[in-house]
Amino acid sequence: MMQKMIPHIFLTFMAGALANCKIKIIKNLLIRTFVAFYKPNLEEAMNKDINSYSSYNDFFTRKLAKESRIIELSQNSFISPVDGEIVSHGFIEGGKLLQAKKHNYELHELIGIDYQNKYKGGYFITIYLAPTDYHRIHCPWDGEIVHSNHLGSSLYSVNKRAQESIPRLYIKNERSVLHIVSNSLEYALVSVGASIVGSIVPFWINNKECSRKELVEEWKIGPPKHTNVKKGDELAYFRMGSTVILIFKDSYKIDLDSLKENKLVKFGNKLVSLKNI
Repeated sequence: MMQKMIPHIFLTFMAGALANCKIKIIKNLLIRTFVAFYKPNLEEAMNKDINSYSSYNDFFTRKLAKESRIIELSQNSFISPVDGEIVSHGFIEGGKLLQAKKHNYELHELIGIDYQNKYKGGYFITIYLAPTDYHRIHCPWDGEIVHSNHLGSSLYSVNKRAQESIPRLYIKNERSVLHIVSNSLEYALVSVGASIVGSIVPFWINNKECSRKELVEEWKIGPPKHTNVKKGDELAYFRMGSTVILIFKDSYKIDLDSLKENKLVKFGNKLVSLKNI
């Protein structure tokens, strides 16, 4: 009830304006408050000087230093696209995915009706990004981006309490969807927006100052045709924290032994292995 009463869109707009503020005293206060409260690992950042960031958003979407992560490039390793926590995973049964113990939601509403049959018997992995996590999203497996879309309109929180209390949470919130195909695997990567998330910014745009409306249109248009991405390439970034959902077409191709709920994962590390089929 409280979630429904909160004006999430308005708050997100106001928070976005504040987060993009470049007035030195304001942006430094925001960044220092965040660092003091959440204690992110700044040793991983490409730019370790918090005073040199142009805004809070510039800091929040900071890039990693190359040496801070080693990308698992072995042939059968499907890597984690983000830093975060596995909050749920399982088979897609009856066209439904599990959100929390008592909440299911429809596959076709998550990714769009055109792709519901492709992934109907597949597998999903949901990864939650906390505020302390690195907030860029990377390609977990080589392939060609064959479709891009943007769905949803709400901006509820996606923390654990919200997952357990708000039915069909992920299909209410704004989200971008990428469908990626290779000779060995087809998968969808869904980036779910949340309360106070300014936007989800795709890698193919040059103007990073796009409005929310312009970003939605960019996701619907997608990258140029026949765009290929490789493991580790940047796909997008959140301007605040949220959730990524991976959906695999052929569950029998995946070794699921390494998956467990509440497991912390890091971008670049192996998430699952593909079987030699």
